[in-house]
Amino acid sequence: MQCGISTSCFYPQETAEALSALRGAGVETVEIFLNTFSELELSYTERLRSVLQDAGMRAAALHPFTSGMETFFFASEYGGRLEDGLRIYRRYFEICRVLGIPRVVFHGDYRQTPFPFQRHCENYLLLRRTAREYGVDFCQENVVRCKCGLPEYVRQMREYTGDDVSFVLDVKQQRRAGVQLEEMLDAMRGKIAHVHLSDYTQQNDCTAPGTGGLALEPFFRELRRGGFAGDIIIELYRSGFSSMDELLASAAMVNKIYAGCSVASGSEKEQCP
Repeated sequence: MQCGISTSCFYPQETAEALSALRGAGVETVEIFLNTFSELELSYTERLRSVLQDAGMRAAALHPFTSGMETFFFASEYGGRLEDGLRIYRRYFEICRVLGIPRVVFHGDYRQTPFPFQRHCENYLLLRRTAREYGVDFCQENVVRCKCGLPEYVRQMREYTGDDVSFVLDVKQQRRAGVQLEEMLDAMRGKIAHVHLSDYTQQNDCTAPGTGGLALEPFFRELRRGGFAGDIIIELYRSGFSSMDELLASAAMVNKIYAGCSVASGSEKEQCP
């Protein structure tokens, strides 16, 4: 595991510029959050690849800007929308193949829509199979406004898909949904491929890890116990941190704490620094 930083932290700074800023700060692992259709063009992909290769950076995940449109494309009775959505997402998967990005983040259907959840899961599996053609893992995130923001839907998704699913655990979204972290960890156990990490204070529910009330050690122990082998990405809004230095210090702290946490083989004994 390596803690990285998402380009989304610097929104509305343009994606390639945010990636370049992270390169300049010596960040080795990132998440790339694309922000508009022009960033799907081949020339832009090449621009991103140049930044990554020049610094030896690794992108752990791609986050589509069309997350807010996934209900429109993939939870609709209008057949043409599904085909159009697949066409767009194939482009994301191709970008991942070019840039060596192993996974794509998916929000899915809004909680209030009447679209049957089992069909949502069928469309997820279609996208997941399509992503595999490109060597990409297609990962469902828990998002407060979406059905999979709740543990009961996560459990149903595992059942409907025959457990052919990967999850992105976002602790900010879990907090906003009023869900206990332990409950979401239990629902996703064994299938968490990627983590979006943030902390919280009384004034702000999305701050840099280590600045608030999130107990990192027990959280990391539970991740390890569940077999987590992905990356942890700091994903904040611009109001959640003061400087690049704060992000770097937070990432270094996460790496140190995570590396020091272990679950003893064959027992329930946990150790942390």
